[in-house]
Amino acid sequence: MKMKPYLVLCFIALLVTLQTTAQKLTGTIRDTAQTAVPMLRIYLAGTQKHALSGPDGTFSIHNIKPGSYKLIATGTGYNTLEQPVTITDSITTLALTIQPSDVGLNEVVVTASRNRETLGTVPSSITIITGKQLREQSAITTDINQLLSMNVPGLTLGTNTSTNKGQTLRGRGMLIMIDGIPQSTPLRNGDKDMRSIDVSVIERVEVIKGSTAIYGNGADGGIINFITIKANPNKRFSGSTDISAGGSLTSAANSLGARVAQQFSGRLNKFDYVVAGTYEQTGVNKDAKGEVIAPFQSLSQNENVNLFAKLGYNFNDNNRLEVMYNYYRTMQNSSYVDSGGKFGQRPIIGVIGTNPGDKQGTPYNHNAYVNFTSKNIFRNTSLNVNLYYQDFYTVFEYSDFYAPPGNSAITSKKMGARVNFNTLFNFHPNLHGDVTWGIDVLNDKTAQPLTDGRPFVPQMNMKNLAPYAQLKTYLFKDFLVKAGLRYENIRLDIPDYTTIKFGNYAGGVFVKGGNLPYEALVFNAGLRYTRFPAFNPFVSYSQSFSLYDLGRTLRLAKAVSNGSTSIKTIETKAIITNNYEAGFNSNIGKFNASGSYFISTSNLGTSLKDVNGVAVPERAPERVQGFEITAGYQFLPNLSANAAYTHVEGKKEVNGVKTWLPTTRITPDKMTVNVNYSPLKQWDLGVYYIYSGVRKRFDPNPNTKEYDLGAGPVGDFSLVNLYTAYRFNSAASIRLGVDNLLNADYYPVMSQARVRTDSYIKGSGARFNLGFRYNF
Repeated sequence: MKMKPYLVLCFIALLVTLQTTAQKLTGTIRDTAQTAVPMLRIYLAGTQKHALSGPDGTFSIHNIKPGSYKLIATGTGYNTLEQPVTITDSITTLALTIQPSDVGLNEVVVTASRNRETLGTVPSSITIITGKQLREQSAITTDINQLLSMNVPGLTLGTNTSTNKGQTLRGRGMLIMIDGIPQSTPLRNGDKDMRSIDVSVIERVEVIKGSTAIYGNGADGGIINFITIKANPNKRFSGSTDISAGGSLTSAANSLGARVAQQFSGRLNKFDYVVAGTYEQTGVNKDAKGEVIAPFQSLSQNENVNLFAKLGYNFNDNNRLEVMYNYYRTMQNSSYVDSGGKFGQRPIIGVIGTNPGDKQGTPYNHNAYVNFTSKNIFRNTSLNVNLYYQDFYTVFEYSDFYAPPGNSAITSKKMGARVNFNTLFNFHPNLHGDVTWGIDVLNDKTAQPLTDGRPFVPQMNMKNLAPYAQLKTYLFKDFLVKAGLRYENIRLDIPDYTTIKFGNYAGGVFVKGGNLPYEALVFNAGLRYTRFPAFNPFVSYSQSFSLYDLGRTLRLAKAVSNGSTSIKTIETKAIITNNYEAGFNSNIGKFNASGSYFISTSNLGTSLKDVNGVAVPERAPERVQGFEITAGYQFLPNLSANAAYTHVEGKKEVNGVKTWLPTTRITPDKMTVNVNYSPLKQWDLGVYYIYSGVRKRFDPNPNTKEYDLGAGPVGDFSLVNLYTAYRFNSAASIRLGVDNLLNADYYPVMSQARVRTDSYIKGSGARFNLGFRYNF
């Protein structure tokens, strides 16, 4: 029986249809640095065919009719790519390169959501200190506290000491990290976390401002993450040698110091490596009048050592294993002792002498991690597993605050694991995004003994298991919505202990230990409109969880009248901080700007009050608010200027009465102005101006006729720093930095605010730093 002609025609049509529907477009999209770019929208103009590039930059569009099309690839931080494409074969494969946009919104940040994303896709206030900024300004000073405060709006100016005591971010504490490894010790805050690594091995610094729970305990005011250097992938062997020397310009005697930093880096087939070492010996710091600055917690006569190594192995384009280790040591070898001084009248100075007790400083800070990354562990999902370890020990100055006198120390060991997945989804051209999800495990053991063996604060053993999830999605192409949550599940073990005498606290109280459980669910949500680089606004709400400095509370335990004292009778409640913010970024040609207004509230506070000469935590409701604004302009290819201004203010409510928060929490208004100019291609100049404002919110205590702790009147001061460098060729360069160029005679903010004679120390006068660098 013959098949009817129309059945033959139907059969042929079916074959053609099947062949037509088999057409597929696949490809990979990378940026100009040949790095895979995920989450780019890729579609064929005039059709509903679309895709989202995956974690490894790959994409696939199915069921395309043969013909000619215009392919469009777009995403925040990149110039829109338009390219003609002809579909003829069953599978068409493309290799695309997309150009990053020449505006600040394309800068990549990883700390904000634990996943690689651009600034323009984060509904938060973020400051990035680039490697170029670090290299230039470390020629002025290698003090990381000062470097950060010169560049981060909302961060209190540096204290000119080895601690960051009184330095807050938007009026609250911050979590300091090295490649995501916590350096802060929120269980017993010693204010040594910022000075935990040498600037020579920092590639960039990412600062996330405002409460955030993304990394857990201690980020009430935000996060500062030191991202370490990476290997040079373009050479089998390369490196640099950096030698410098510096000293006082007001009085050179005993002020000279020297520094050498050596680095090796390269790539061998699938292996890459970077190894670095730094040794620094500082001289005596002097004020504007040539007086030796008191050695109390000072940066004078410090010996600093940093050893760093990072090794990586790429199994293939998608899978990588990396290990890192960093050792940091800073110890003071002072030949001076504190002398004289009276708050508000004359500063403490240094005179020749020998300090009793142990040397102050950080004998060691070990950090290490093993990190595995898979860009496509399963469909549209990447994986990052990070196992980390930190071992930190620091010794404070000898003091008769204890009876008998001695040195206190903080010891902290952290072991943790982070398992982080990122899954992309693409439901529609107007609805796509990703979900970051995973779990954190942390064991933190922190104690504060005296170096003679007395247990000042018992060892606190915290175990934390915290699952989390973060959604980021685009709605109608230009609205970016971000929301997430994190569940804190903490068990804190404290042994039995007996308090010791210090200051006016009698001690001798036996405290029954036990287990303190904490559970909290914290949220965040944000919205950013991404269509116009000229005005890129956002609003956000975020929470943070913090166990505030329990060590201070435990060491001040009081005997109870109707039973035995135990940790159950001590105020150990956690702090939940709420951050509300609205802001914007703007890039218009050569002009860029950003601004934000924020409000931060908490039912329990983090301030200290003076009780009979002892600093005691005050648990009162707080509200902090303020604004930040930055602006920059590229006048010429070789001339640019940037400025920033910050205002922060806050109050607490004690027994129904609202009073100002102390200046040890609230920074005076701060303004910075930077001008960079290159008169010649090989010659760079930079001038950096810093202004710290006035804050005089308090009157003397009517009972003592003196100012309370943290309530001292703070006057304004201005500083000017200079940087200049000359490159002889691509390998050799010389540089000169001058700190406090105009030799301002001033007291740092905390010297004025703390109202303690032992902190009434002047800032450094003019200092120079002359260096030579050779790259090979």
